[in-house]
Amino acid sequence: MVLKSPLLIGIGTRIRKSPYFDSTIKYGVKGFTIYNKMYLPTGFSSPTEEYLSLVNDVTFGDFAAERQVEVSGPDAFDFIKYINPRNLSKCNIGDCKYIVLTDSTGCIINDACLIRLADHKFWVSPGDGDVLLWLQGVAMHSGMNVNICEPDVSPLQISGPKAGRLIQKLFAGEHNNLGYYKAKQTSLKNIPMVIARTGWSGELSYELYLQDRKLGNSLFELVYEAAKEFNGNVIAPNNIRTIEGGLLSYGSDFGREHNPFTIGLDRLVDVDQNIDFIGKEALKKIKENGTTSKLIGVEMDGDPIDKVPEHFWTVLNLEGKKIGRLSRCIYSPRLKKNIGLAIVDTLASEEGSKVIIESTEQKYNAVICKLPWFSAEKDTNLI
Repeated sequence: MVLKSPLLIGIGTRIRKSPYFDSTIKYGVKGFTIYNKMYLPTGFSSPTEEYLSLVNDVTFGDFAAERQVEVSGPDAFDFIKYINPRNLSKCNIGDCKYIVLTDSTGCIINDACLIRLADHKFWVSPGDGDVLLWLQGVAMHSGMNVNICEPDVSPLQISGPKAGRLIQKLFAGEHNNLGYYKAKQTSLKNIPMVIARTGWSGELSYELYLQDRKLGNSLFELVYEAAKEFNGNVIAPNNIRTIEGGLLSYGSDFGREHNPFTIGLDRLVDVDQNIDFIGKEALKKIKENGTTSKLIGVEMDGDPIDKVPEHFWTVLNLEGKKIGRLSRCIYSPRLKKNIGLAIVDTLASEEGSKVIIESTEQKYNAVICKLPWFSAEKDTNLI
């Protein structure tokens, strides 16, 4: 359906504003979506213009909807190891790790970035969902001595090939040696934060985890002024680059019906650990028996697709049988082709296989291909 007038989103007390909300209005936000019960910007210019800034210069923006769940207390580390299947025996203070949270059937509650801040203090930064409530419920029945809450923490993300130069300028070289997927407590002009070399962009990224929401717009202005030297631009999360990088979105690219093996996150599962964790027995069986579906990339013909689908599109084999669904697709300016992410039957997932993608309006010839098209940073073993 083609809309003849712009859609409006109501602003009220039921949905939370981020600490950077006024800044996003000031610098021309064109729209919002709702993410973790907070307004998340969807764009400031066109997706292609924001993409070109992201891959060529430096960008920054309001990612405060990436809410944190703080886990603290004497049993915090044991609790963190219980809620996810990754082996975290080498997770030290200052380390960040990518994890998945699984239920008793081995299916995914959400994915998250984990930050270890102290011996007994962690932040879990999940995708859109109710992870805070899930972890509070698990904690209540775990018998462990932990406290689960949402702290006053709001990320501002800085991304692009010049991101390191911008960080060097902002902090006068203090964090030049911050390693990939590492975090450190710091401040900028007396604004308290944790700086981490993390981010959901596919490019070199840093996140400034602001720890005083009253200072959000002050921080935004500091970054805005410093970024001018590097042709910096304010952007929203960019679908083109995240699809290129195979960076998955919970609730879109995968959901509660999927397990880590389906979406290619086998490396985040260690069923041979000498500890118990939620879903361990189920994940053992899935690993042994294999999965019936698999996440794949597709390259599609046709005119450039200028926005991601509003609904799942159907993936068909050449005989017209449904074999899966496509979640997101877009035209890549660098690849000069349409690309997308889909989950299909495992038996139909062979690289190079030809398929048909059916939208509500037309069909596209497509080929299954390996993910990602463009990797993020090289130290992926640390994630």
